[in-house]
Amino acid sequence: MTIEMIPLNKLVPSPANARKTDALTGIEELAASIKAHGLLQNLQVRPGEKGKYEVVAGGRRLAALQRLAKSKAIAKTEEIACHVIDGEDATEISLAENTIRVQMHPADEYEAFKALADQGKGPQEIAARFGCSPMTVKRRLKLGNVSPRLIEAYRNGKLDLDQLMAFTVSDDHAAQEQVWAALPQWNHDPHTIRSHLMVSNVEADDRRVEFVGLKAYKKAGGHVLRDLFQPEHEGYLTDPDILDRLVTEKLEREAEAIRAEGWKWVIIVPTIDHEKLRGLGRIYPEQEALTEAQQTEIDALTERYDALMEEYSQGEEEGVVGEIEELSDKIDALSDGEIRWRPEDVAIAGAMVGIGYAGRLAVERGLVKPEDRKAEGDHGPNGHKVGAINGVPSLSDRLVEDLTAHRTAALRTVLAGNADVALAAVVHALALPLFFPHETEGCLALTLDSISLQASAKGIEASPAGKKLAEQHQFWLRQIPNNADALWDWLLAQNAPTRLDLLAYCAGCSINAVRKRHERADTDRLGHADRLALALGLDMKQWWQPTAQSFFRQVPKKRILETVEEAVTKEAAENLAKLKKDALVSEAEKRLAGAGWLPQPLRAPVVPSPPIVIESIAAE
Repeated sequence: MTIEMIPLNKLVPSPANARKTDALTGIEELAASIKAHGLLQNLQVRPGEKGKYEVVAGGRRLAALQRLAKSKAIAKTEEIACHVIDGEDATEISLAENTIRVQMHPADEYEAFKALADQGKGPQEIAARFGCSPMTVKRRLKLGNVSPRLIEAYRNGKLDLDQLMAFTVSDDHAAQEQVWAALPQWNHDPHTIRSHLMVSNVEADDRRVEFVGLKAYKKAGGHVLRDLFQPEHEGYLTDPDILDRLVTEKLEREAEAIRAEGWKWVIIVPTIDHEKLRGLGRIYPEQEALTEAQQTEIDALTERYDALMEEYSQGEEEGVVGEIEELSDKIDALSDGEIRWRPEDVAIAGAMVGIGYAGRLAVERGLVKPEDRKAEGDHGPNGHKVGAINGVPSLSDRLVEDLTAHRTAALRTVLAGNADVALAAVVHALALPLFFPHETEGCLALTLDSISLQASAKGIEASPAGKKLAEQHQFWLRQIPNNADALWDWLLAQNAPTRLDLLAYCAGCSINAVRKRHERADTDRLGHADRLALALGLDMKQWWQPTAQSFFRQVPKKRILETVEEAVTKEAAENLAKLKKDALVSEAEKRLAGAGWLPQPLRAPVVPSPPIVIESIAAE
């Protein structure tokens, strides 16, 4: 093997070069390095045809040199030092060069970059000399924030580069070493390290930040610490006191508007959750009846919506998706109608103001303290019952009716198989009008009436509960006589268990737990349905699953994302946020399959808990 100076224009790539994939990746950086430092490693070449030399090892360096010649940084005839091989296996030499070389250790890169930075050289100049990006230089120099002990541990293989980079969010070496020592070996992931080091700061995606806005926080003098190793992360707020002050001020402004509505009390809490609502009763607003014109408009929009859904389900035109969403929103808005709070309700109830999902303002109106609920005998003015909070979300009336129809079908099925509870339910239904006329009503419509559920939930006969009811009905048709005149004698001839089983089936078929449009959620009938569900141990996960047809196509995108966040994770919802409605519906159905998630109208009723001290809530 000899070394010769060969003009650049006499050098050509060799077909024997082992590197085929990503061969030109990083050529600009390599050209910059050669320009700054010269060619540090000679090319391996062999004689070719027509006086040319094939480069069997160093193809990327050849490409970088040609790039410099094209930009006139060097001449096309520049003399290049080459090792000329003869009689050796060119492919083997190429493979050896590409596989045996070792990448420079990041800790060594940091020390080399730091030495140049100490000489006054900036990231751009250092990057040009080493053939890398300025960001790479900045990230390596950032490793200077890390404790030397952790750097040494990294060199010894006790932590990896991702873990080491996580420590750069803080320059407190003692805190870094303490976090590394305190965390268990299985929990050394970068996110956990950052979280422990930033425990006194607030992440930029915190709902408080979303509520007041990052711009307002900065304007108030707040600072943001950004992590070079997480370019997608918006950073950490280092002045939580400023953030909390802004949150309090904005919530107070919002609360003033709520107080102007005349509520007996209004309190501010950072976040509204189930624990803060526990023990409080609730009064619901009245739903204004739809005008004839509004109902006509809803009917026309629904007809158009159904036609488009049929068209889209057949895949004929993707352009209908936007119109379907728009129609759905219009129908929901019109169906919700206008609500009105009665002055006598406002006089005894209050409101809670806080931060809700995604940093939006959350207001819970119509909350009743235990002492006010007791003063009204568990009823509001004019005999309006104060119901325990069940957290029913703002689903459309149409969807609520559909869901509660499925719940009614499940209740019917389960009660039909429980003769003991059915006997109590029937006796209850018969005793109410006899001993308490005109006072209240249960959910069993005994004359006996059995309302059809198909009008409220299309296709319910194909649901698990619908199929089970059909099986039960066919079973009893096979047992009882074929004519009504013979039924009485047949019943007298049966034993008590058989009569009880038939009683249970008949009682089940009489259940009406459907919440119709514009119907309040706290009626006596629906309240009794909740108590019946508790007595039966009804679990709607056995009877209903969230699918495109049963749920996701009937709610807006925002509701779908909230559902995915609740049932899966916030990250899962964020990953789906940019999808169009049809793709989002499909993905949401897959993500929630088998998750056991239920919309609020189908969840198990909450058993009222003992009253809590309201003052403790206000203190928060």
